[in-house]
Amino acid sequence: MSAVPGGPARTLDDLLAREEITDVIKRLARGTDRLDEALMASCYHPDGCDDHNSFRGSGREFARWVCDVLPHFESTAHFIGPPYIRLDGDIAQVDSYCIAHHISRPDDGGQQGDLVLALRYVDRFERRLGVWLIAKRVCAFDWTYTVPFDPATGFPFEEDFTLGARDRSDITYGAV
Repeated sequence: MSAVPGGPARTLDDLLAREEITDVIKRLARGTDRLDEALMASCYHPDGCDDHNSFRGSGREFARWVCDVLPHFESTAHFIGPPYIRLDGDIAQVDSYCIAHHISRPDDGGQQGDLVLALRYVDRFERRLGVWLIAKRVCAFDWTYTVPFDPATGFPFEEDFTLGARDRSDITYGAV
């Protein structure tokens, strides 16, 4: 059965490829928000490259750059929409929409902000030796704004609440 009227039928290989590509995109977002350099680097082929505009280099260098730059923020959260994937053999063109929140650390006056970015990841995935990874990523920015962020006006977490961490001590690294 075709996914698009008059289009080609989806095969099991096609569905598995789409799922593997989607998992890589989610893994990269998780690695970014947890500042996990190894996890981020694992999403790129060894010769894969990333163009985030203020950074251009290899996937491994990008992962190092993220871990050097993002600790400037108190926290980040990248919300990824379902990717739009166009497969052509062992190559896939992929667009993923993202809304990213970047909560600043308090300034000297105790003020914080939430830098909100709307962006798209425009990727070329390649399947090499049966594994789909990013060969090239370009980050396209659509809009941005910053809003004041006052944690005191939010829901107060109790002492026994599980809170996220920006390292491997985060709950997602352990068994639940």
